[in-house]
Amino acid sequence: MRARLQLPMRLGNRSQLSNRPLSFRVVADAEQLGRLVEDKQDVAAKVYNGETDADYAVLVSTAAGGLRDEEATLSRVFKSFPLVGEIRAVPPGSLGGVASCGRGREDPYYVTMCAWADQISVGTVTFLSPAERLGPPGDEFIEIRGELEVPIPGLPSDR
Repeated sequence: MRARLQLPMRLGNRSQLSNRPLSFRVVADAEQLGRLVEDKQDVAAKVYNGETDADYAVLVSTAAGGLRDEEATLSRVFKSFPLVGEIRAVPPGSLGGVASCGRGREDPYYVTMCAWADQISVGTVTFLSPAERLGPPGDEFIEIRGELEVPIPGLPSDR
């Protein structure tokens, strides 16, 4: 099984956000995620507007390739983001694997970061908000992940 990563022009009701510092950040995050996968196939990153006034931006970084240990990979993702704490497991959605969300503060924004790891990809979805969110984004995270990762049945890319 392999994955194709796609970053649509619109992510749900969100349009792309042109913000140079955030764009550099998500690309660097995606490259870092790419180092966590074997047989890297793809990395992708994009910044989107928040869906409501409660969200300033949604940052997406992801990498496709092979993963041997989903739990260990997810743990390594969160260790890469020391400002994010209060990490709790969340449902990964129909794509499977493991997922968690955590919270933090990066002035002037509150950060809610969700990450997943499955056998074919790893990624983060980060919500930057001017006010603290009241809980994990749950269904919103699952919906966004479903728009980004498309499993492709078939032989591994090295065959």
